[in-house]
Amino acid sequence: MHTLIENLVSASLDAVFPQRCILCGSIVSRVPWSPAPLCVSCEHTLECIGGPRCRRCGRRLISEQDYCVECRSEENALFRILPLFEFRGGAASLIHSYKIEERASLAYYFAYKITKLEALFDDTFGDFSIVPVPPRPEKIRTGKLDQVGVLAEVLAQFGFQYKRLLVRLPGGRQQKLLDRAERLKNASASYALRSPSQVPNRIMLLDDVCTTGATLEACARLLAREGTEVAGAIVLAAD
Repeated sequence: MHTLIENLVSASLDAVFPQRCILCGSIVSRVPWSPAPLCVSCEHTLECIGGPRCRRCGRRLISEQDYCVECRSEENALFRILPLFEFRGGAASLIHSYKIEERASLAYYFAYKITKLEALFDDTFGDFSIVPVPPRPEKIRTGKLDQVGVLAEVLAQFGFQYKRLLVRLPGGRQQKLLDRAERLKNASASYALRSPSQVPNRIMLLDDVCTTGATLEACARLLAREGTEVAGAIVLAAD
């Protein structure tokens, strides 16, 4: 009965305030990722990441190796990154709307897509708690959307466990201005644990866009030093 009433209320609201697709502007009918404003037609145009990819960072491969040259040449605490999309086209526009324009309801679409990642549910990963990568302190201080934290909260509604274990320290340079080596050094000094005693046995990191993987690697090393097993990381897109 509760579900029936919810459906009736939702249908009534849709009739009075029809939702428009964020990509094409058409009216969005009932979709599994509601209330995210994305129509079925546009969703079908989004290219899930494919082709030969580095198992760790998600970069496109030009060889038959499992890992790219950079990931083969380094010792890493993080062994697997699972991206939903390549950061281009409609997927890039969608992530921009979520991250920059703060369309928070898009978290429901990204959470829905994460539940469809078959690799998450094989024996490789087992049980884990999701740990979101935190934003810069000034972003929180100015009331801007913590897009990764919001996504973690929505994933909890889908049955995932999550813990806010990491904090971003003030200072540090913007990662997008640095190369991989500089990013890793910068990121290693940019994060800390809230409470080491609360670290679970097995975690999965969560972030929005992965460019070099340096931020995720720094967070993985920090958590691994506390004895937790870092199963991998989920990202919305690999750039």
